[in-house]
Amino acid sequence: MLRITENFESGKTVRLRLDGTISRTSFAELKETCASHQTSHEQIVLDMAGVVFMNNEVATQVVSLRSERLRIINCSPFIETLLNSVQQVQ
Repeated sequence: MLRITENFESGKTVRLRLDGTISRTSFAELKETCASHQTSHEQIVLDMAGVVFMNNEVATQVVSLRSERLRIINCSPFIETLLNSVQQVQ
């Protein structure tokens, strides 16, 4: 289960705080939430401090979200290593 909390910060920045496990199903919800903010030209910050698990398939999809307007921050060492390993494969 994944909880997504939206916090609007200065200007056009939205912080999406993620808590829980990112599964294939919850990734679809995350992608939809990100897409809704990208259409309004907001900067998106994915705060992954509360993410406890995701598998390689989902990690690959999360990495594909990174762009000029989307940053990923506050990953645990496990999640950071996982994201870096799938990014190197691409």
